[in-house]
Amino acid sequence: MNRTLKRPMFRMGGSTGTGITSGLDQPRKQYQQGSNPYAMGNFAPGTTAGLLTGIGLDLLSRPPSGNILQTASLAAKGPFKDYQAAQFRQGEKMGERDFLRGEREAGQEFKAGESALNRQTQLDIAGMRDNKSDALYNTMLEKYITDGLTPQAAERAATFETEMADTLRGEVGGTKYGGVLEIDVRDPEQEKFILKQKNRFNNKVFYDPYEDNYKYLVIQNGQVVFDEFKTIPEIKFPDIAASGPEKKQPPVDVFSPEIENISGA
Repeated sequence: MNRTLKRPMFRMGGSTGTGITSGLDQPRKQYQQGSNPYAMGNFAPGTTAGLLTGIGLDLLSRPPSGNILQTASLAAKGPFKDYQAAQFRQGEKMGERDFLRGEREAGQEFKAGESALNRQTQLDIAGMRDNKSDALYNTMLEKYITDGLTPQAAERAATFETEMADTLRGEVGGTKYGGVLEIDVRDPEQEKFILKQKNRFNNKVFYDPYEDNYKYLVIQNGQVVFDEFKTIPEIKFPDIAASGPEKKQPPVDVFSPEIENISGA
């Protein structure tokens, strides 16, 4: 017993690189990934080698039944059934893999197309704005055409609303800003309309889309007077702005001693 334990293979602290322990000093291959304990290589179910191996093993364990062909057919029956089932399952897996790959590729194509569409949409919107075709311009254009402005005047009014309205408001102030003048101030009938809405028109600066200029309107002594300017920087408030509120004549006192005899006597 003592001589047996003294043999080199039982010595402690010896080398692990020789003898029956050779290779133990090397790290395991694919240790992190692990290995597939069910991997059978070429003898896996569904392979030709696996089919032939199954038939051979069945022949060796099966007692003869009839002639050699009958015995062989009986031996091949079970393995061939397993072979078909394995082939079918393998086809299913391949179909699933192809389907998932197709879905992934379709998703990638969709994202790429979506990104291109978003970029194109942004470019289209930018182009629309550059061409005065954005939503605000179209909305204002439709409004002024509906209100009865001629197409040319409606286009000028919509352009003013989207490009120059804030500039005019900042130049004259909010209390004197009138917006777009949708009526013809030179028309006597329209003048009556302005007088009826004095608070809306008096002492205000308007953009006139008919004449493509700016008008400063003041109601003075029952009349509408205005001054015109071609551009916003030219707008000045002349003396008519300082004329004050309209002066109203007091009613006639028929009993006043200063009044002439209304009978003509």
